[in-house]
Amino acid sequence: MNSKEIVLKQIEEYNNQDMEKCLDYCDDQIEVFLLPEGETLFKGKDVLKGHLEKSFGTDDFEEVEVLEIIALGRYVTTIEKKTKKSTGKSRTLLITYLVTDSKVQTMWAARQEELEIRVIDHP
Repeated sequence: MNSKEIVLKQIEEYNNQDMEKCLDYCDDQIEVFLLPEGETLFKGKDVLKGHLEKSFGTDDFEEVEVLEIIALGRYVTTIEKKTKKSTGKSRTLLITYLVTDSKVQTMWAARQEELEIRVIDHP
């Protein structure tokens, strides 16, 4: 599998809420950073697993829809829409994945919360 296929398979298994298969695509030392500050969100597969366990099988689960994907060698960048199961609220993320030895080694994520638009009727 190439890097793009690995990332798409990892997302597919995430959406299936299959913890083991999802994590099979992640390096044991996976690091996840939040842009623009570069803040570390997760470091290590066990920490990521603990985070996923909080939402898998619950109403807090956020399904991922890949809106766009670009691959350049070991780097894959996606624009993803994550929608929370319980509320339907969504947010958009731009994520760059670094794939090494057929595993996601590093992820850099930039996110933007979606604006809620309400129409108010005036008498």
